[in-house]
Parts: sequence; structure tokens; C-alpha cells
Amino acid sequence: MNKFTAIFYSVIFLLISTNAYAAKGKAAVYKVTMNEAALCTGNSSGTTCDGKVTLGSGDKEVDIASVDAGATAATYGDVALLPLGETYTHMWVKISRKFTIKTDDDAPLMTNNGDICRTAANADTQYGSGADADNTEANRKYTHVKVLSEGTGTASAEQRAYLMNSGTNGVKFCTNATCGGTANQTFSYTCAHCTAQKTDLDSDDDYHELIYALSSPYTVSLIPPVITMSFGTKQALAANDVTGTVCNITAEEPVFTVDIK
Repeated sequence: MNKFTAIFYSVIFLLISTNAYAAKGKAAVYKVTMNEAALCTGNSSGTTCDGKVTLGSGDKEVDIASVDAGATAATYGDVALLPLGETYTHMWVKISRKFTIKTDDDAPLMTNNGDICRTAANADTQYGSGADADNTEANRKYTHVKVLSEGTGTASAEQRAYLMNSGTNGVKFCTNATCGGTANQTFSYTCAHCTAQKTDLDSDDDYHELIYALSSPYTVSLIPPVITMSFGTKQALAANDVTGTVCNITAEEPVFTVDIK
């Protein structure tokens, strides 16, 4: 069985929301879970993948900040499924809204007002306390962003971060360690580098869908192709000063280029 080669190497991430004051920086760990990848003969409207042929499916986590990410991802997909002579112009990808991230202690992530902000392990108590059993990460992961202590007192740890719900005031930034106070936040998604993406993310969506134009159309031949998907982590995280000595970190949406030869 022929497998396509997916090499993760270049740098570009983008999340556009009304929160224009976030400072962006480098990630030491940035794990993305791919759920499906497909080639399309066109993109007639929205996230429509015309003539869709799925190359790979099933959750596969890849740390795109690691040097061996290309090798890790190399078995995701089967080009034997492509019909000879068909021409493809786009790639459709489905990814989990959950990312595992870690800030780089050698290159600290700074907030929009210059304070150091570092990732920390998740706990349900960070999403709300009290008698309400619904105040957990599982129930609030797409609607609430936990806070982190500013400064250099502790080393960074891996934490889970999520693509947040879209819509006016659809998200709340916690303002203290147990999310007893919140500030409304609006997230909206636009494509600067992809052709289209799902823009109406809500709490029922565990995955995000994006479509990218190939660098040039590809016509299937007898020679197995090499499919290169380029990712990176130079500006993969965004940090905001919340209030007092706390901050928060959100994952930036992955944007990547696709080349088939």
C-alpha cells in the first residue's frame, strides 16, 4: 500500500477574532489531532469538497513543534485510492478543536502588556468552583478560557487549549484561578491563507474543517505523489493580560500550505 508523505516544517498560524490585543509567540509543544484528510476536485461553496476522496481518517495526534513531526505523520493517508487521470485542486482537512500546548521557557511567551505567561496543567477547578457540577473542563472547554499566573515562578507544563466557540460574547475569559469572575469575549474566524473553513463553531462541534488550495492542480498518474503539508509554531500561541497578575493563553488556528508532486 502506498502511503503519502506529510512533512511538517514551515511557519504560519492565524486566528482572527475581535480580541485584537493578544501577543503571539513560540510553542515548545503544539499537538494537533488530525481526524480526516481528503482531496477535492473543487470547492464550489463554503466548506464543500467537490469530488471528495478521503486519503486518511481516524484521530492521529502530531506534535508539529517537534523535529520528527514529518516522520510521525508519514503514514496518514493512502494515495492508492485516487483514480487515474482525475485532477485535484484542493485539500480538505478535519482537525480536533483540542490542542496540547506548552510554552517555551527559553523564549517566554509575553502578554500584550509585556508580562510573562506560561502554560500549566489543566484542572476542573480552573473552570469554576462551587456546587454546580457542570463547572468542569469537559463542559466549558469551548466557552471558558482558564487563567494562568504571570511571572517566572514555575516552569511551563503541557496544557489543553481549544478553538473557542464563535459568535458575539460567546466565550468568557476567567478572571481568577477558579473562574469565579469572567469577562465576555467574541471569537470569529476568517481565512487569510485557506480557501474556506467552518465559521459557525459551537459546543456541538468537536472538530474543525478547513479547505486549502493546492499550490498547483494535481492530476493522478502512475507515479505515486508526495503530498507535503507545511506547519509550524513560531506564532502558534497568543497571550493576553487578563487582570492583576493573571493571564491566559489561546491556541492559534493552524494554517498550512499543501503541495503535491
